[in-house]
Amino acid sequence: MNALEQDSSLLIGSAQDIESLARKDSAEIIVASDSHGGGAQLLGILTECGRQADAFIFCGDGMSELCGILHQASEESGIRELLPPVIAVVQGNNDIPSYPLQTAAGVAELRVPVTQTVCACGHTLFITHGHHFSLYGGTQELSQVALASGADTVFYGHTHVAAVEYSNSVLLLNPGSCRLPRGGQPPCYARFRVRTGAVPPDFTFFQLKGKPGTPYTPPPRTSYW
Repeated sequence: MNALEQDSSLLIGSAQDIESLARKDSAEIIVASDSHGGGAQLLGILTECGRQADAFIFCGDGMSELCGILHQASEESGIRELLPPVIAVVQGNNDIPSYPLQTAAGVAELRVPVTQTVCACGHTLFITHGHHFSLYGGTQELSQVALASGADTVFYGHTHVAAVEYSNSVLLLNPGSCRLPRGGQPPCYARFRVRTGAVPPDFTFFQLKGKPGTPYTPPPRTSYW
């Protein structure tokens, strides 16, 4: 359950939960992006696996819907129970820099950064929407920025295409769009499990159509178009 407060790091959650995530031996993280009006899709993802997750990462373009869920969670314990202890968000090209956030102390300003880093199990995760990184020409620039920040994993969105690859020894994962996918893909999101040490992470994409919890394997990325 999330504390529904924004830490000085701009992560949503208590300082204790953020520190706990950094020190865990293993953690499961939900990654979603590009809901574009699909609040029902975001809530569906959280309903399916939010209770068991250690963190939720949203890669932008749908902050208004996510903030609506956070507002619901401040008033309904059943919704709040769906929220993992730590939530990381970034600003997409269709989002704005800040939103009102309902907290126990009243309405606060939720600031939405363009990039964010999260420490999980000793690993640094770099998060961005991606529209500043020339993604349609490849992920080389994005991986170089991640390396400079000390990250070994990148989560990004913007292309609406689920994809995973390594570039400059950095794992780059796009969960696709949970509402408006491109390239013939289904609406989807990803679950990511990270562990301490140099153990490769596990990740699985899941589609949001048909039976809940149905895995999806995106084709190798050759082009975002």
